[in-house]
Amino acid sequence: MPELLSLIGDPLITASMVVDGAGSHIGPDGTSKSLGGESDFELLMLFRKRAGTVLTTGLTARSENYRLPSSAALAILTRSPIETLPEQLRVEQVRLIGSEIIFTPDQAIQELLTSSPTPIHIEFGPTALSETLRSSTDVRAFISSEYETGATAFISKWNLFQVGTFRFKNLYVTEVAGRV
Repeated sequence: MPELLSLIGDPLITASMVVDGAGSHIGPDGTSKSLGGESDFELLMLFRKRAGTVLTTGLTARSENYRLPSSAALAILTRSPIETLPEQLRVEQVRLIGSEIIFTPDQAIQELLTSSPTPIHIEFGPTALSETLRSSTDVRAFISSEYETGATAFISKWNLFQVGTFRFKNLYVTEVAGRV
């Protein structure tokens, strides 16, 4: 893992997403959990362990049936009330952002940085991720796939830029950006 950490560096904000060979973030089970296997889970845990806060959206939390991270706080960007989240997330430890005042993904990140400037790991879907990557916030974002074509297809579909690619076990991990 130290070699992987040296490739990622020590950015304040990271983001990750796993995709299939066609660039889709939804696997056969209707979630991303069936994509990337054990290697992607290990990569996700690495990102989460170095973060003080994991930020996701309400849509992602509901569709992925999220659980509380074991090593980081959880913040959820949502316009919906807490009752719409999975039961295990309706707890005091979960911070809702945007349920009272509408926030963009970038504004949610700035809110987290203002209240607690610890590293943030973003686990958004493709719409919120691409919007975030086009904002002024400096995010190191990584798309992983078991297929060499996965990140390329995702980048093309969402009009992003490839920064670089490396291998992590059986995954191709591609850093992406939304602006040059």
